[in-house]
Amino acid sequence: GSWLATNGTLSSTLSVTGATTLTGKLTANGGRQSAYVAKTGTYTIVAATDYLINCTTGTFTVTLPTAASIAGQEFIIKNSGTGVITIATTSSQTIDGALTALLPVQYQSISVTSDGANWIVT
Repeated sequence: GSWLATNGTLSSTLSVTGATTLTGKLTANGGRQSAYVAKTGTYTIVAATDYLINCTTGTFTVTLPTAASIAGQEFIIKNSGTGVITIATTSSQTIDGALTALLPVQYQSISVTSDGANWIVT
């Protein structure tokens, strides 16, 4: 086995590129840092890099990537501005059965997770 598997401790930065599967409990001390993007106009979420999409001003649409082949992947969309944000899907996929979701109120947010075919509000 590897040094890490034998000793169980890593005392420097660990960088992982690509899909990684962890088995067992993951404990994170020191907080969590996730991919953040701020947007002011129409935007399509990038599954490989985005997580929290903060809509800071205006009325526009944020489009989710296809839910196919990313089961379990979560995105959070927040309306920090005073406009209305429409969350759209691709390929006639749904968000809890609907083709779109709305964030009409400032500071409102929605968390969605792929079930492998569509999006569910989590």
